Amino acid sequence: MVRKNKLSKVIYHMKTSSQKILLIGDSSLLPREELPYTKTYPYLLKALLSTSKIEMVGVSNNTSKKIALGIKPYTLYGFNPDTVILNYGIADVYPRPYPNWMDRLLACSGLQKYCDRFLKKTKLYYLFGDWFGYSSIPLDQFHTYSHDIVTQLFQQGVKKIIFVGIIRPSKILLYSKTVNQKIKLYNQIFQSLADSNKSIFYIDIYHDADETFSIWDGYHYSEIASDYLLQKISKLIND
Repeated sequence: MVRKNKLSKVIYHMKTSSQKILLIGDSSLLPREELPYTKTYPYLLKALLSTSKIEMVGVSNNTSKKIALGIKPYTLYGFNPDTVILNYGIADVYPRPYPNWMDRLLACSGLQKYCDRFLKKTKLYYLFGDWFGYSSIPLDQFHTYSHDIVTQLFQQGVKKIIFVGIIRPSKILLYSKTVNQKIKLYNQIFQSLADSNKSIFYIDIYHDADETFSIWDGYHYSEIASDYLLQKISKLIND
């Protein structure tokens, strides 16, 4: 297990040949108050692979559906990456207190943040999510969209795909009693895709992570997780 300020020694083994690398994902890729930009693993990877061209498309609350439906803009129309790193899933599986249609209605009316604030303060947010089993993207659709993403990327000439699994939930996220088991099932989709093709790789952060890998919410990366992913990804790119 990786700990803070103990970066992998694989760094000096990195190849000097230039590659085109694209990172696509949700807010897991983005800096936060607890993890400044220079500590995020995309930044560290770009600093490490100075001879490679690296682009990133990180969007808060991004889902497999949004990525699958917009894969051409994600590949930046002509960037033509050799390797694509996919870091999504938590927004798909995250326990919601109401179905998608109601979520959109509340968002359009401007009431969503007030409803969310009240439900979280009363600790009903995750309880309702568990009762009704709402997730943004159900498991069967998650499989369909993830498979479609892979198919489209290979059709565009991508040579290697790296999936970053969904992190083990901790802290506040564990207010939900069902999210841990759901995450295991969603991660199995990534694993099955990696098993089906030698050009697809899966980073199983779930089994390596403990509560030090996330910040207060239990799912956004800490500096420890960022260092861990830098090591894992750099080794896969180097192989």
